[in-house]
Amino acid sequence: MFKNRGAHWRSVRPSGGAELPYSRFMSTASIAITGATGYIGSQLLLSLMRGAGGGEGVRIVAREGSDCSFSGTLPVEVVRADILNQPALDLAFRGIDTVFHSAGLISYTKRHTGELYDVNVLGTRNVVNACLNAGVRRLVVTSSMAAAGATEDGSPVGESASFQDWQRRNGYMESKHLAELEVLRGAAEGLEAVMVSPGVVIGRDPSNPASKSSSNDVLRLIYQGRIPVHPTGGTGFVDVSDVVDALIAGWRLGRSGERYLVVGHNMTFKELYLRIAELPGSRTRPTIALPGPIGSLAGIGGELYSWISGRPSFISIESIRLAGRRASYSNMKSTEELQVSYRPLEETLLSAVT
Repeated sequence: MFKNRGAHWRSVRPSGGAELPYSRFMSTASIAITGATGYIGSQLLLSLMRGAGGGEGVRIVAREGSDCSFSGTLPVEVVRADILNQPALDLAFRGIDTVFHSAGLISYTKRHTGELYDVNVLGTRNVVNACLNAGVRRLVVTSSMAAAGATEDGSPVGESASFQDWQRRNGYMESKHLAELEVLRGAAEGLEAVMVSPGVVIGRDPSNPASKSSSNDVLRLIYQGRIPVHPTGGTGFVDVSDVVDALIAGWRLGRSGERYLVVGHNMTFKELYLRIAELPGSRTRPTIALPGPIGSLAGIGGELYSWISGRPSFISIESIRLAGRRASYSNMKSTEELQVSYRPLEETLLSAVT
């Protein structure tokens, strides 16, 4: 991933029109999105184009080779640039008022520790620098609850919770934490920067061909009765559409330098399985708590798969450890300051599994 460090400048015209060299195209875009071909970024793009953005033009900043066909005939610009190429980003953000930074790498496998740092930390650093260099007014970053701290007594985690030493040993958590520090540095240098930190993002928009995620794949397996064990811990979940609502609200209402945790539902994994079992058509069977030795073996197997395939695995040593912890997160700040309302869990689960 992110191997191409070059930039290719071109803009895709509406209705499948021919591509024109970027230098020859008079841009009308005021919003740029990184990661627009991904799960959250694509949903954000569609929401903005459906009117939530107030009619502003949108520019997709995507790596060479990224499939932007999901956008169909939407009147969006596509600029080919890698977030690890600082000069390319400086040009890609030229003339832009607001940047939504949703590009990133999610992996809990040991193999991707270095890549997590490159993409999530250095990539965010480059985005912040490009915003400053290009005179971007506002930056809205898709972060993660993984960057938030933890509580020792099991009480809900809030935005002010301290990041713990044990979290620093988790490659993904550490990369998202360091990425947030880059955002705060940008805010200190005069950039209006807001961080939206969702929980485990689930749910699907049938009208969005790019609305795909490994989390939804796992929920579908549970719905089909193909996973007989459940982890002993718990965490926070949120609908992908709620995340997009929070990103847009963060753009309009968020305070610079602030993090907003975006979590719709806290529950244990056992409770999650039970809620999926209640859905129409579910074949979810009674499950048992994941035994420690089996969990360890599964984690090792996931690590081996990642090394052999070169791809992230949703099962790893760290993901198994996290799944054994009970954590919950407060959404008070997002509901009060961003005025986000969260969709019912059943609605989200149905969209994910059907």
